[in-house]
Formats: sequence, C-alpha cells, structure tokens
Amino acid sequence: MKAVLTSLLCLAVASPFCASIHAAAPARPPTIVLISGEFEYKSTETLPTLKTQLETKLGAKCIYLQRKPGTNVHDIPGLEALDTADLAILFIRRMVLPEEQLARFKKYAVSGRPVIGLRTTSHAFENWKEWDRDVLGGNYQKHHDNKLETIVRVAQNAAAHPILAGVPGEFISPGSLYRNSPLPDGSKVLLNGSVQGQPPEPLAWTHSHHRTPVFYTSLGHPKDFETGAFNRLMLNAVTWALAQPVAQPGASPSDGPAGFRRVGVAEFEKLWRERKFTVLDVRTADEFKAGHIPDALNLDVLEANFERQVAALDKAKTYLVHCAAGSRSANAARQMKEMGFKSVVDLAPGFNGWKAAGKPVEK
Repeated sequence: MKAVLTSLLCLAVASPFCASIHAAAPARPPTIVLISGEFEYKSTETLPTLKTQLETKLGAKCIYLQRKPGTNVHDIPGLEALDTADLAILFIRRMVLPEEQLARFKKYAVSGRPVIGLRTTSHAFENWKEWDRDVLGGNYQKHHDNKLETIVRVAQNAAAHPILAGVPGEFISPGSLYRNSPLPDGSKVLLNGSVQGQPPEPLAWTHSHHRTPVFYTSLGHPKDFETGAFNRLMLNAVTWALAQPVAQPGASPSDGPAGFRRVGVAEFEKLWRERKFTVLDVRTADEFKAGHIPDALNLDVLEANFERQVAALDKAKTYLVHCAAGSRSANAARQMKEMGFKSVVDLAPGFNGWKAAGKPVEK
C-alpha cells in the first residue's frame, strides 16, 4: 500500500526522485472503491456494471458500497474501505451523512488519492456544501429541461488529453444538461454540453484539491452507461486517475504485476533493433497515426475486441508493448500474460519517454 500511495502523491508533484522510488516498488492491482448513494439514476445497477468492466479491463480490485435502502436513510455501510483505496468513484446525491461517515470522505479528499465524481455527486452532501466547489472544482446550479437531449462536444484545445483518447469529438447524451458555469479557477474543461436555445455548459473537467487528482462529469444517466463513448471516457478517466510515475529512460527492468518485464527506453530499443521483436502499440488509432515507432502493430487495449484481436497473435513470440505513458500498456501486458503469451516486455516510460529520448518516430 505504501508504494501505491507514494506513487500517487508523486504523480501530483511530478518528482523525479519519487519516480525512482516507484521504479523499485513492487506493483499490485489497484483497489477501487465505487460508492452508490442516490436513487434517481439507478447507480445501484450501473456502478456494479462499471465495477465489472474495471475488473476485466484494468485488472483492478473493486469494492462496491451502497446507501441503505429507504428515502430518509442516510447511511453508507463499509466506508472504512476508503482508508485503503487507491481511487474512489462516487455517485451520491443529497445525503446528510453522520459525522463519522462524512469525516471519512473529508479525510480521503485531502489524502492525495484520486476522486472521480459522476453526475449528482456535485451535490452529494447536504451537510458539506463546499464539496462541489472546493473538491470537485464545480459550480452546480440545477439543470436544464429533462426533455432536452444533450449534445456533448470535446472542449477547445482538450482533444489531446488522455481522458479523451478514443472518445468521439461529438456524441449525444439523453440526460439533462447540468448548469455549472462559471467553474472556479483551476478546473480544466474537457467536454462541453449544449441543449437547444441555451449556451454551452462545462460537462467534464479535471481539478486538483490538496494534491488530490479529481475528474468529474455530469454524465451518468443510465443510458450513458450503454454507450461506447461514455464507457471509453470512464475507462480513460480511471486509467488517468491511477497513472503513476514510471521509470525514466534507461531505467533497469523490473517485474510487472503479472510476471512481464518493464524496461526503459535503452533496453526496449535494443530488443527492437537487435532481436527484431514485434512492437505492439496499444494506444488509440488516432494516437498511432499522429506518430509511432516504425513497423509497430497497433491494437487499442481499451477497445472491446482487444482480447480477440491479440489472441490471433503468435503466443510463442516476444512482444514489446507500449502506450503513451506506461499505464495502459501495463494493463495490456497483464492481459497477454494471463492469455498465455510466453514473453511480454513493457516500455515503462511509454511513447512519451521514447520521443523524449530522441528515438525514431514515423507517421
């Protein structure tokens, strides 16, 4: 646990010293706590579905908690799970929690460990009104008419953000559009939403609260969970939230969580040039087109058909796997080892580290 917390805190301060600590620390699956505390949007059905996706796609250890049934019951059993969580995903609405339970959320909010909030989580606590502005970086002021569908668009200059990798530039949400303008300083808008006859509103953004990385989106209608755009957004957000510092170029290899090797740029290049091993780029197709290692094969690890596509490869060969910064490729390498691939090597600093080292790139 100490190694994971150190890594998350290091992400917040971007310390090279912390990155070297993480390089030597044993890896393990992250613990994600998903909490349902509302009844309007069927989060008791949708969060368990998300839980399954995170376990399957990211190999995470997930713990699901929910509010006790009853309109006037303000109690979420099991919140001690937050004490050891690496990420908290919240879908809560207008609860008046007992002070002991609210204190667990307040403690977590300043722990440096990431938070993801969905839809009504902007008005999660009636006895902690500052939560929205201070922690989430929001400004909830009710919503537009429920009958108006929301057009979701990528915000200007935000397309390159890793949370938006593979997310369409425009898509539709059936949920009502929340009013959140203007956001407080420090919130960085990724998606905007618009409805007929009204100005656009920020719909998804990142924020930092006492070095705690935060992602919030007012999406979360039950039908959102049925769309590829939303599910991709959530997988990306979780991957971003859990992203940890990785070894710098030239770092020594280390064992990954499922027996694969993590290496720095120097050894990765040597294996590619001298041993002629296949480079497997698990970023999105758009990222790949923007620049990639020569002769690399591109299979997006977060696509639904990734396992089927990778299963067609020769499992007896060695594959050199990478993504942008090392998080998605670690997930891909884990999946490949579980599928029976003999040898998988992961580029710890990712394509970003490869480019920073001045290594060859083609388009």
